[in-house]
Amino acid sequence: MELDIFSLVENDEIECKKAAGGLPKDLWETYSAFANTNGGRILLGVKEEKGKFYPVGVENSENIIKDLWDNLNNSKKVSSNILSNNSVEVRAIEDKTIVIINVPKADRRQRPVYIGENPFNRESKSLGTFRRNYSGDYKCSSEEIKRMLADQGETSQDSVIIDGFGIEDLNIDTVNSFRNRLGALKSQHPWLSLDNKTFLYKIGAYGKDRKSGKEGITAAGLLMFGEERSIIDEFPKYFLDYREKISDEVRWDYRVISSDGTWSGNLFDFYFKIINKVTDNLNIPFRTIDGIRQEDTRVHKAVREAVANTIIHSDYRLPRGIVIEKGKTYFKFFNPGNLRITREEALKGGISDPRNENIFKMFNLLGVGERAGSGLENIHLAWREQKWIVPDLEESYNPDSITLTLKTTSILPEKSIKKLKSGLKEKYSKLSKDEVMALVAAEQEEYVTNNRLQQLLDTHTVNSNKILSSLVDKGFLETDGVGRGTKYHLCSMFNIDTLSDTKNDKAKLDFDVILDDDETRILNYIVKNGFITNLLCRTELHLKKHKSVRLFNSLMKKEKIEKLGDGNKVKYALKNR
Repeated sequence: MELDIFSLVENDEIECKKAAGGLPKDLWETYSAFANTNGGRILLGVKEEKGKFYPVGVENSENIIKDLWDNLNNSKKVSSNILSNNSVEVRAIEDKTIVIINVPKADRRQRPVYIGENPFNRESKSLGTFRRNYSGDYKCSSEEIKRMLADQGETSQDSVIIDGFGIEDLNIDTVNSFRNRLGALKSQHPWLSLDNKTFLYKIGAYGKDRKSGKEGITAAGLLMFGEERSIIDEFPKYFLDYREKISDEVRWDYRVISSDGTWSGNLFDFYFKIINKVTDNLNIPFRTIDGIRQEDTRVHKAVREAVANTIIHSDYRLPRGIVIEKGKTYFKFFNPGNLRITREEALKGGISDPRNENIFKMFNLLGVGERAGSGLENIHLAWREQKWIVPDLEESYNPDSITLTLKTTSILPEKSIKKLKSGLKEKYSKLSKDEVMALVAAEQEEYVTNNRLQQLLDTHTVNSNKILSSLVDKGFLETDGVGRGTKYHLCSMFNIDTLSDTKNDKAKLDFDVILDDDETRILNYIVKNGFITNLLCRTELHLKKHKSVRLFNSLMKKEKIEKLGDGNKVKYALKNR
């Protein structure tokens, strides 16, 4: 892979160290952090100066590499050696020798990868279990380590027989509904004639430990068919939330939560309670096969797959619960728990490793969920067919969570391209298609990061790093934050009145200056409510903090609003004319 040291920006997948005295002692925290997060590259013989990186070289690469392997194969130093011979490279850059260590994401059966002999070590700064976030390597909490250990086993987490619970804790109406759906789909299925206890055993909702003789409902059975109050007794942080945000007049146009007491609150009923609402009114053309209109498109199937994935892969012992949100032009799927495979494997498809194997089996019996790990692959294919912006899969830690965002907007919207061309003039034609994509992402999503650009371009971190650095050098992007947490925003050259597509009288609000859609929404909110704050802009209009500030400044510059108050009491009102 081509490596341009001079265009690098240290991020959550790249770490540079001078290594002047040999193998750095703090290398091991980074090794553990990369292994327990998403992998990364450690560059030895590279120094940082004012945000730029320069090769300084190492004195004896052979000794450094020998020292590296000796420590990796010492079980008292590190819990697991996950490197291969191809993971370590030696390169010459400007007559300087640098060592590159490519650390993969460890398999879940190897995680946590920790330094020393105790993964829970809290006494030593350099021993224990580490992960990587935008601020660097950090020591994992005990809960994070416990969840990694829970994911190690071959036995599915949801197959555990729950002490103190019985069939009486299940909602029999839900069990009967499952039977009815299975019967409608497979009317001759042999399990349909079984009594409830045997039927629940067959589908994995009831378990038997043949060694101890213990039997009872499983975690899967409780989560799928239980009453919400009973589920909370075993999973205190369990919560399900589906919400729709279509209009600006109300906070939520429609909402379903597991704790409102009007329904069972279990996973099975949640899925079938919301699934038609989620896929309703999708603005896509119908397909025809052999002259017959197909009501169910690939996009409908992809959205249903996203809902199922969210439920099947959740870790129900972690906080926040499941949140599924539908907006005018987006879907968001949030679930607790991290990816059990790499992001690349998840997007490519073909590998199935569900956290809750029995819940997966139950949904699969009803024709819900893909067996071969092709869920995300199918979602990407559906979005690519519509030429919509690439799905955004974001993994967060402490606590572990996954957010999948599906936007139903063009990958290269005409409005965004027009804005870029108006701001750049003749410079636009000199941009590469990858640079255009980076700028469009910054305009559409308010900012772009190295990780997000990797997903959009299906490229590696070094290439996306180079593209972003080039756009910063050209003055087209400006940075927010430093190092690993850097966000890239469009620079001020694009914030001009003539770029707006909104030409109607309503958007002008009886003034001469043309406003864009978000500025119009802010002014309409102020007209209706008297004022707006940054918090209200985020909660009521769902604009992010950085964009809200930029819009307020633009509207003040256009003399539409004025700033009142100081500190945390700042609000914005219409400017007196």
